[in-house]
Formats: sequence, structure tokens, C-alpha cells
Amino acid sequence: MHLPHAIKKDFKSTSNEEVKEATGKGWQEWFTVLDEFGVEEKGHTLTVKHLREHYNLEKTWAQTVALRYENDRGLRDFIA
Repeated sequence: MHLPHAIKKDFKSTSNEEVKEATGKGWQEWFTVLDEFGVEEKGHTLTVKHLREHYNLEKTWAQTVALRYENDRGLRDFIA
């Protein structure tokens, strides 16, 4: 998987405060949203689209939230 350097680096290190300031929700709130959305069944592309369309996230933040969720839920393996 090829990710822009900033996203690959930042999705694991973005603090709860940073994500909340930028998106209006903290990590746990986003994880609840994405659990309800059904990321495992719908996949990454639809997840990012959902975040952009329904929560008005910029592309970079939608990617960051989706990647962090997928990583922390064990849906994807990323090279450290």
C-alpha cells in the first residue's frame, strides 16, 4: 500500500486532542461512528467517502481517521 508520507506517519501518532480539534471528535468517538458504519464489511474506500460526505472531513483527515481505525481494529497491517 502506498500512502502519502504525512498520512502514513501521522495516523498512528495523531493525539486525541489533535484529532478532536481538527474534526470535532476524539478517537473513541470516531471509533464508535466507524463501528456503527461497518468498516470491515464496507471497506476503506467507502469509509473515507462516508467520512467526507456525512461528516465533512477533509480528505487527509478522512484518511487519517479511517487508517487509524483500521490499524487499531486489526483490519490492516502497516509497516512501522
